[in-house]
Amino acid sequence: MSASVLLVGKDNFTDSFKPQLSAIAELTVTSVMTPELAQAALQAQSSEIVLMEANHPDNGPLCQWIRQNRQLAWVYCIILSTDEAVNKSDELVPHQPRELNQQWAEALEAGADAYLQLSHPQSADWGIAQANLLRAQLRAGLRRVKVARDLTRANELLSAIALVDPLTQLSNRRAFDWELPRLVKATRSHHSNLSLMMVDIDYFKVVNDTYGHLVGDRALHLVADRLRHNTRFSDTPFRYGGEEFVVLLSHTNAAEALAIGKRFCQLIGNQPFQINDTLSLDLTVSIGIASLEPEDDPKGLSLLDRADHNLLRAKEHGRNQVVTDPAVEEAELS
Repeated sequence: MSASVLLVGKDNFTDSFKPQLSAIAELTVTSVMTPELAQAALQAQSSEIVLMEANHPDNGPLCQWIRQNRQLAWVYCIILSTDEAVNKSDELVPHQPRELNQQWAEALEAGADAYLQLSHPQSADWGIAQANLLRAQLRAGLRRVKVARDLTRANELLSAIALVDPLTQLSNRRAFDWELPRLVKATRSHHSNLSLMMVDIDYFKVVNDTYGHLVGDRALHLVADRLRHNTRFSDTPFRYGGEEFVVLLSHTNAAEALAIGKRFCQLIGNQPFQINDTLSLDLTVSIGIASLEPEDDPKGLSLLDRADHNLLRAKEHGRNQVVTDPAVEEAELS
């Protein structure tokens, strides 16, 4: 059992339990005095298990904070009480089962995963049974942590797969629909520029009809590769659907986007695509470009619509060309 445990409590609590935890297994044990310090410690380096002294009033908020933090939601929280008696009329009497049940319920309601009632390690009642119970609870917690981590990794893998087009290995339409509003917001908050380039392979239906869909799939894959390898690190290409691609050009104004579009148009049209040992295809693309304007909506739909409209204009004007907003074209001609 190898794991990291964070003890949260007063010095008497942490100093007493550190040796017990170290003796149980290969545990890396650190300690802090308050839940506030625990938050900072967990943000700096997360632990699998948080073991909290029961009588601190802020244990509940700490558990809730951990549960609400996506990066730490798998952490196993144990509230540990070492009070075996309560004071009534100056006489120490044992806790009653009803009182323990109430404390347990309050701990779970606060977001803890477990509540333990143990003797103090320095008391005469501490023994093998107490140590075994603590060990068993830690092992149960680590099993929970492993399941939660494995599930998180599986979900992350499935999410990544769901956002990737299997044919071209570019990000897919779902990823684009998520990324565009985020990038519009980031661009405006940083007072930067954003352009969008829609790319359509010319006469792609002819390729499928003439050579079959396997050749068409290979052509799409090769075009995507050329697109991927000829975009900047800050640019994000997507397969939008069919033979259409979209590239989000971060920090790029209209004139810069037009230059990028023209360069890519030449990269596609000037070099044939080697499909196999016996077949190469000459392909061209039509490109429509639009740049973010103040009046564009937060989701970027109007930006996308203008780029799509310019793509249609490129096709209507003979294909194998780049079309952008009229104002940018006029500035280029002047």
